[in-house]
Amino acid sequence: MTMLGDTARVPGSPSRRPLSTIEELDLYLDSAHEPNLVQLEIHGPGHLDRAALAAALDDVLAATPEAARRLAPASPWDRRLHWQLTAPDGGRGPLTVARWDSPGELAALRERLFASPLSLYDATFRLILAVGPDRDALILQVHHAAFDGISSITLLTAISGAYTKRAGISAGTGGPGMRAESAADGKTDVLDVQGLINAANLTGAASLSSAAGVHSAGVQGETGVHGRTGAQDRAGGRRGGIAAGTLPGTVTRIAAQGGSPGRPGYGFVLTSMPVPRPPRTGRGPHPTVNDLLVAALSLTVDRWNTAHGHRSGQIRITVPVNARDPEQRWQGYGNLSRLIRVSTQSRQRADPAGLLAQVAAQTRVGKQSRRAEIDAMSRLLATGWAPATVKQRTARLARRLAAPVLTDTSLVTNLGALPDPPRFGGDGEQSLWIAAPAPMPRGLSVGAATASGPLCLSIRYRHALLDRAAATAFAGAYCEAITELAGQQQGGRG
Repeated sequence: MTMLGDTARVPGSPSRRPLSTIEELDLYLDSAHEPNLVQLEIHGPGHLDRAALAAALDDVLAATPEAARRLAPASPWDRRLHWQLTAPDGGRGPLTVARWDSPGELAALRERLFASPLSLYDATFRLILAVGPDRDALILQVHHAAFDGISSITLLTAISGAYTKRAGISAGTGGPGMRAESAADGKTDVLDVQGLINAANLTGAASLSSAAGVHSAGVQGETGVHGRTGAQDRAGGRRGGIAAGTLPGTVTRIAAQGGSPGRPGYGFVLTSMPVPRPPRTGRGPHPTVNDLLVAALSLTVDRWNTAHGHRSGQIRITVPVNARDPEQRWQGYGNLSRLIRVSTQSRQRADPAGLLAQVAAQTRVGKQSRRAEIDAMSRLLATGWAPATVKQRTARLARRLAAPVLTDTSLVTNLGALPDPPRFGGDGEQSLWIAAPAPMPRGLSVGAATASGPLCLSIRYRHALLDRAAATAFAGAYCEAITELAGQQQGGRG
């Protein structure tokens, strides 16, 4: 976490630029419990050349000031914050090497990394080479104040290009930089999608309830929304009623299961599945893969809450949209996305065949609008009315007070099919995952990307909301909903 005003102004005038409104807000809303970090993770079929990777990272930072930027030192009274566009001292990039010997160790490493905040005075990202017994995982963590999903891919692609040159290999072939291994030995923590679906089959709420480990009413330890026990829900007259945060006019929250209130950090469930092919409908805008992902998440939250004994009201999904010009869609560093909101009601979710069309219509309107959905309070916090240290404290207080009302149910970030995905050599398929922050009360986000084959899905969840078993069951329910919606639409309207 970066606390403002804890450094003295240094002499000289390096190249600087002010933070944008979105960048400043993302900086203010960082916290030690919920670091505002975006994850990119790529798995290849073999091992990487560590020396070549370190040199490639240094090459990118030397050639690209925006990638090398850091938060410029500021006094406690500065009203505007600036990026310092200079390479790090000594010219060495933020590369860390770690080892893992089992899927559980890789998952634990990932969770430790995303429980550790970044100091933006040192770097806006860190690159971790996780060396495994048969293959490596490359994890890129970027601070959301400095990068969005697209610029994260831009950075990783630049590093991969420099790496292939340094290692003397072609992007799609084996060579000195990578020793190819079999990709089918199962030594990974990536979960098979069919296994997830089998564990959380959505033939009915009862089967989902069983898969998630939800007990019937009256069983000690039953967990409700926001960590309330079944006894607490019944005492409040809420068992079987509308879930916490879903009273008329408010936003549905995902029912908690097995979470540890107060535990910091995130867990991850990674999986992949064949890219669904949304059908062309007879009326309205034709749904996209992104529409399918959003509609499926809305449906999954509804069914998940029902299985936990709660009805869902308004479910709102945040969807980041690339705000770059079309000719620069995959270029540029910084947080250049804007957010749109897709909202569904219970009556719409009761008709899965029509839900996708509703979502597609809302998404189309949101994408056509050029207005960023930034509320008045956020705009005020990002103006120069007060020193940045005061605005940071005000933003955090406002977030604590307003988050239960203003924060959407969940978020879907979808990079789509990457036209030029990063590759680090090797002859096998390389999978890529992205995961966006999910601070409470949201508690869960979905990331999607297609690099060179399947659709890679990441369920990122707060430990305060779900435990590993519950998150795995939720992921299975989500994959099932994607398959179901695509099939129903194809059969019903295609």
